[in-house]
Amino acid sequence: MNDSPSTADISKNSALRSLNSATTFSHEGSIVLILVGLIGSGKSTFAQALQQYCPRFHRCNQDELGDRRQVESLARGSLQQGLNVCIDRTNFNESQRAHWITIAREFPGTSVWVIVFDTPYEECERRLGLRTGHPTITSPEQGLSILARFASDYRPPAPHEGYDRIISLKASEQLAGVYTHSEVTRILQRLQDSPPVTPPISRAHTAFRGRGHTRYRGQRGSYRGIGQNGRA
Repeated sequence: MNDSPSTADISKNSALRSLNSATTFSHEGSIVLILVGLIGSGKSTFAQALQQYCPRFHRCNQDELGDRRQVESLARGSLQQGLNVCIDRTNFNESQRAHWITIAREFPGTSVWVIVFDTPYEECERRLGLRTGHPTITSPEQGLSILARFASDYRPPAPHEGYDRIISLKASEQLAGVYTHSEVTRILQRLQDSPPVTPPISRAHTAFRGRGHTRYRGQRGSYRGIGQNGRA
């Protein structure tokens, strides 16, 4: 009896190894992943899938934890265990994001990555109109009011803030609640492969209104994360 694997078995095993390789994400050191976007932009849908498929990422969601101090506590505790954290909140301006970058720097070797959910205002409105069961937003009217306020205060990430890598996810690249393991891994790999962000030599800028810092334009248009060269 010949116990040697057949050509078909070899081909099948090779294909499975290739698939597993393509859907496996690895990174040396911990990661603080900061999600940026308005309510309804798709942050929590991604963060929940990330925690499901990549358990070394702890989702830190302020709506569920209660306040920012609780988020900070969970983030620090996770990093102390050598895990990664995903900051799932709007993080709509520089001062909001600075909390998480500061915490990351308390743990040498920790990378700070940013995903900007570049979702048009109108799409956020539509999603909020369909949303149910949110822990803090009890009606569409309340959600739309918060959306308008956050949109007027929104400032996109800029290189001087101190993060290491950044990408944007457009609405067309987001999956409505059906992220798969391979799709989550693909987004993480895209982040890891993105160009390192180099802070400007001069800090002669205005924190939130400098040239290139586009405000969210009322109820039309979408917002952009700014990367190494002012592009997401």
